[in-house]
Amino acid sequence: MTRKIAYRFMLSIMFLIFLIPVGYAQQGVVSGTITDADDGSLLPGASVLIKGTTTGTTTDIDGKFSLTVDPNTILVISYISYASQEITVQPNTTISIALESDAEALDEVIVIGYGVQKKEDKTGAVSSIESGELNAGTITDPIQAMQGKVAGVSITKKGGDPNDGFSVRIRGASGFQASTEPLYVIDGVPGADPTMLAPEDIASYNILKDAASAAIYGSRGSNGVIIITTKRGSTENVQPGSFVNVVNFSLQASMENVLNTVDMLNADQIRSHNANNIGFIDGGANTNWQDEIYRTGASHSAHLSFSGGNSKSYYNAALTNAKWDGVMRGTAKKRNTFRLNVGHGALDNSLRFSANWIGMFEDNDQENYDGWGKDDIIYQALQRNPTDPVYNSSGGYYQTN
Repeated sequence: MTRKIAYRFMLSIMFLIFLIPVGYAQQGVVSGTITDADDGSLLPGASVLIKGTTTGTTTDIDGKFSLTVDPNTILVISYISYASQEITVQPNTTISIALESDAEALDEVIVIGYGVQKKEDKTGAVSSIESGELNAGTITDPIQAMQGKVAGVSITKKGGDPNDGFSVRIRGASGFQASTEPLYVIDGVPGADPTMLAPEDIASYNILKDAASAAIYGSRGSNGVIIITTKRGSTENVQPGSFVNVVNFSLQASMENVLNTVDMLNADQIRSHNANNIGFIDGGANTNWQDEIYRTGASHSAHLSFSGGNSKSYYNAALTNAKWDGVMRGTAKKRNTFRLNVGHGALDNSLRFSANWIGMFEDNDQENYDGWGKDDIIYQALQRNPTDPVYNSSGGYYQTN
């Protein structure tokens, strides 16, 4: 009896030993290549996951992958700005997968300090503004284009002087002596000057408000970070043999006046008030000194851009000429900017090069107006005697002791 039991036990063990290799023999390696459905370019770094698990891999620099799978395994293939695909595969096979560009997914991608990330995956405080959402009109500073567009970001300007920049505060950052301005990053270059850009050249703003999002910039990002991405050349609507694919020209002009002035006594009222003042000197004129220092401000801006490209290369060039005459006489600014953005793909677009050039020439006319000295023209206009004329009998400026 004991021998029969031992014999049956040995048969069971032998059956299991032969069965296990059969089960493993059903697995195998599936390999493949992932490309762009539009131009056939390879997609390195694409994600390949077995559906319902965390098992997977990514494509190499040649867009290739390999993964051990069971029969009828469902793979989920995804890539940023492309529509995901699910495909059923068998072991020991080779497949080719072409992913379609997803325009909606592109809108959901935001730029952060260390790359790009989907909005739905971002937990930090980040706001994004696209070019179509920016303020229009004659703008003296690119930062002015996003004024009032982002919650928690205060953008102010103290007056109508075109030479005065805008003050930016993210989430109420403040300090007694230290600067509270955010860090600006233009096309990946931290510390760049945003005034060197024309508002028409900006594709998007991404504002990093919290410490987690701006951590990669260290202490420089303590007051927040504003990442500016400029426009690039288009590879769409390419005409064979054409050097220029898209040309844009815009011309803007505006005028502005001082809304309110200080209510002061005029010359007749001054004379009546000083009728019994033997020391009062009547200059014989009736001058409104605020009218003498203020004027109608005029601004204009002309912008020309042209871009082109093909499946491997692109460029975008822009020229801007702008002039702002402030509402205060003697204040004006002229600016000419140039920008060139180029890119090229090598090794079947597996390796990409890009470069940016930005140049600016600016001429400023400034006046002192926020103090109490002899050269501060607002103070002088308010305390000047309205009976004094502007010019003397010789045509020069009237002077008093």
